Amino acid sequence: MDKAKVNNIILNYNLEGEGRTIVFIHGLSDSLNYWRPLQESLKGDYQTLSFDLRAHGESGDDRKEITIDLYQKDLYYLLNYLNIEKAVLIGLSLGGNVALDFAINHPKMVDGLIIMSSFSEFSDHLNEIFDSFEEAIEQGFEEFFDVILPYTLPEDVLKKHEVELEYVKKEGAKTANIEGIKAGIKAGYSFSITDKLNTIDAPTIVIAGADDELTDLELQRKIYDNIDNSEMIILEDTKHNVLIGKNISRILDIINEFMLKIE
Repeated sequence: MDKAKVNNIILNYNLEGEGRTIVFIHGLSDSLNYWRPLQESLKGDYQTLSFDLRAHGESGDDRKEITIDLYQKDLYYLLNYLNIEKAVLIGLSLGGNVALDFAINHPKMVDGLIIMSSFSEFSDHLNEIFDSFEEAIEQGFEEFFDVILPYTLPEDVLKKHEVELEYVKKEGAKTANIEGIKAGIKAGYSFSITDKLNTIDAPTIVIAGADDELTDLELQRKIYDNIDNSEMIILEDTKHNVLIGKNISRILDIINEFMLKIE
């Protein structure tokens, strides 16, 4: 892991491999470690970059009001710091918001997009869910974890890994940046870029879980419908967290095929 001071904040990042660059952008309350299975598999063929969003993981928190636009500016300055001129951006959920906003603001720096479990505008349904997240995080990380978990994993996975998930919750509570999570939730409420998606001409794949009850298929189809050079892939028996064990090899295949196609 390395640290860079960019945009008046310290960002924690992990840069590995050589070749064309793939940038991984994690979701709310997560960290760059989310991408480890993909980064480990891809770093032999590509330069891979993962990083902690501000107020997440080991990145700094300057207590500024956080917006999706601020997250994407952090990424812009990080890429400049690392002398990376173009990249494929892969983002999950909040990370997908950041990737889309980055592509709108810096189109010449984007070779392609893979957007997972994300949205380009808020809905009444999403508003209700975010309200429940806000209420839970006010009580603490463990309460937040319990509320968000059923949206992320199928019931069979929850039951199979009940003990491990309880451990993850307890460990996460020790280091969670509560204010950073609150700020990330708040940033989502005002995110609305559907009317700008038609300016994105980079090849795009939208990956959605068939059973995602958080960012439902209707929301994700709006991304696909409004980016001309795009395709949508729906993973069966999958909720919001598409990067579960049974999907990892499939997603790696999707990424590798995508990278070959855009050479």
